[in-house]
Amino acid sequence: MITTRQLTNISIDEIHNAFKNAFSDYAEPFDLTKAQLQYMIERRGFNSELSFGAFNNNTLVGFTLNGIDEWNNKLTAYDTGTGIIKEFRRQGNASRMFDDSIPILQSHGIKQYLLEVIKTNVSAFDLYKKAGFKVTREFDYYTAAINQLNINSKKDVDRVTIKEIKPEWEKLKSLWDFDPSWQNSTNSIERKIEHFRFFGAYKNGDLIGYGIVEPHTGDIPQLCVNKNYRKLGTGKLIFSHLVKLIEGKSLKVINVPVDNEPFKLFAESINLTPGFGQYEMILDI
Repeated sequence: MITTRQLTNISIDEIHNAFKNAFSDYAEPFDLTKAQLQYMIERRGFNSELSFGAFNNNTLVGFTLNGIDEWNNKLTAYDTGTGIIKEFRRQGNASRMFDDSIPILQSHGIKQYLLEVIKTNVSAFDLYKKAGFKVTREFDYYTAAINQLNINSKKDVDRVTIKEIKPEWEKLKSLWDFDPSWQNSTNSIERKIEHFRFFGAYKNGDLIGYGIVEPHTGDIPQLCVNKNYRKLGTGKLIFSHLVKLIEGKSLKVINVPVDNEPFKLFAESINLTPGFGQYEMILDI
């Protein structure tokens, strides 16, 4: 018999084993080591007390790993990852686990549930729509081998210099076209800030753009240029500085709204093409 329990006191070893089995046959498999999984969920605000598992007797066969934080001024649960191992799918276990978790989340003051779902995962998308989630944004998801990118500028950017900076978030936010997704948010970055490097682009002493990179994962969570300094090579100049710090051979820029034309044009200019996209979805609870 399958029962739902909170993941309090469940070891990362047990969670990792279930995670690995649940995602091994997905269209875009998550091949993470235990350390990588732990790092990822901690960056996203993992809370074991408000995360849930489907147990077959005492064996974890499904899970929802939730991060908890404020989102749009409401205490929010963010689904970092939900999975059911293959042998226990199509038995209503994901729906049961979700239904069982909502009253517990509500009792802890959670007001909304946020998640992202890969567009190719039609069954999960249909499950969330049936549960009442609404699509709030549609994201592009970029990954690329670094050696395939066109990031070597053939011209100097007029009087623009790049230097490493410490984050002054209010100043950086003034450059935003859109609010980052949960994974790329300031709070997510702050949780593991020692693993990030920040670079600003300056002209005549003024900050006109910036970028952030997580060297060990190749993740570039934020890249912004002042609207008055776009199409002049500033973005490529920042990007090239970030890429030099990446320890692996590939990079990722995830959760860029599909209707953000400035980034689309920039991505095309450096030969960065989108792969699997995602839907951001939310449910008031």
